[in-house]
Amino acid sequence: MKTLYKKTFLIIILIGIISCNDDDFLEENPKTFYTVENIFSSGDQVDQVVISMYSRLRRFKFFNAQMQGLGTDVLDAPEFRISSSFSDYSRINPESAQFESVYDFYYQLIALSNTALQAAGEENISFNSEEIRSYIIAQARFFRAYAHGMLAELFGGVPIVEELVKEPRYDFKRSTRVETYQFAIDELEAILPDLPETTTQAGRIVKGAALHYLSEFYLALGTETNDQVAFDKSISYASEIIDGDIYSLMQSRFGERRNEENTVTGGADVWWDLFRSGNQNYSDGNLESIWTLQVDFDAFIAEDGDSYLNYPRNFSPVYRAIEGFDGVAEDAGGRGVAFYAPSPLVKDIIWEENISAGDMRNAPHNISRDIYYNDPNYPDLFGKKVPQSVIDATNEGRGWIFPIFFKLTTDKFIGLDQGENRSNIFRDKYVIRLPETILLRAEAYYRKGDLQKAADDINKIRMRAKCNILFSSDQVDLDLILDERARELFVEESRWHTLLRMGGTVAVDRIKKYALHPHVQSTLTFDYNLWPIPQSAIDRNKDVEMYQNEGWIR
Repeated sequence: MKTLYKKTFLIIILIGIISCNDDDFLEENPKTFYTVENIFSSGDQVDQVVISMYSRLRRFKFFNAQMQGLGTDVLDAPEFRISSSFSDYSRINPESAQFESVYDFYYQLIALSNTALQAAGEENISFNSEEIRSYIIAQARFFRAYAHGMLAELFGGVPIVEELVKEPRYDFKRSTRVETYQFAIDELEAILPDLPETTTQAGRIVKGAALHYLSEFYLALGTETNDQVAFDKSISYASEIIDGDIYSLMQSRFGERRNEENTVTGGADVWWDLFRSGNQNYSDGNLESIWTLQVDFDAFIAEDGDSYLNYPRNFSPVYRAIEGFDGVAEDAGGRGVAFYAPSPLVKDIIWEENISAGDMRNAPHNISRDIYYNDPNYPDLFGKKVPQSVIDATNEGRGWIFPIFFKLTTDKFIGLDQGENRSNIFRDKYVIRLPETILLRAEAYYRKGDLQKAADDINKIRMRAKCNILFSSDQVDLDLILDERARELFVEESRWHTLLRMGGTVAVDRIKKYALHPHVQSTLTFDYNLWPIPQSAIDRNKDVEMYQNEGWIR
């Protein structure tokens, strides 16, 4: 299962060639030149290109700060790392590298998809069976659809690239946002018959993943056009997942640690189990897991440089800054350096008693808020709870002390005897869990005006969380849905995609209201509902004018 990301040198060579834009290099006439037509001879080699797509998406999802939600209503850099913030709009513009890196990544994914699809169509390529060939093609088309859909959510209408680009082009034309969504939808609908319901090879695309993104992209299409048929299609595709016999919310404890408790805080529940190592895949018995990206400690030791989640390092606080607290062990969430910090919304607001009483997602073993002195050199303090006044004084001007989210760390680190230092965890990462599909359907119901069904879907998730408070139909709006997504999907969802997909001024309004830093209020002085097209993409497209998104020309 964990061999999904092994690559061949020839594929790497090909990728380098097809992505090169150096005119001098292209003018050379080498005696031997690798092309799609002569480098592939078997279906296994084509599959290696597909595997490289999984690998590249894994690196992007794991290590791109904006895909974690940086600069949104849920997350930012703490004060002492303010230079890493993505929320100072006096510095954010179309030339910002963050926009370029995301835009370029999705087009690199499209290039790989088109490479695999062209290779799969060559007459000399032999596959072990027609079923295998169809599945390889379906995966390649899935990634092409996914990349176009993600680009549409963030950047709006973008150039649709359906064929392998073999030489530099400077004449790409932006499609509309509707056309881009529709292309992604058409691709996904076409591959449904060739995707399996389940697979024993963890991490591979299954039919449920395509159904989920069909629901998401139809919802986005309906939001853009107010087409009620699009909302109906979104609901229908989500319902195939939610009401089918493949997936269901996990209601009781499961996995190897189902009889254990959090060794730091005590207590445990099914929510805690969802984020323990070895519990993320459908094949592990997790019936709400639709798609995961794979991590493996043995692969990491064998020099797979991407096979880890650096969540403890990035998301854990710096409790050792408190005088009388020593170490970077499990009671500190690991060796945290607080690259990111939760916003007031995620830290406190969504967990207020009148909203979330009894919610297991806020239980002390899932979000640990209490700190206890642990340095024996302070015997008068040892074992006592650190007062809030001390936390506030230590935090002033730094912002590096905040609750430990145990979905982003562990109480049992591995690899300590092999050089690890509690900076990383080694578990698979969710791309899609069933609750996100349920919340997509809730949003589609809301946009259609069926508020009771929207409330019913939101309450499915809250009932699993044992929350004492359920919502009525007259409470449902986009803010309620976004708050529930924050409770359930913090760091799992790509929050930027969610906010921008919703259109209007949803992103700007939420960021202004819940931002971690006051500078957002003073620098975010304009409205936008899309990221800007990177200036580099506009500049190099010299033969056709590529217009900029509204709000970013100031």
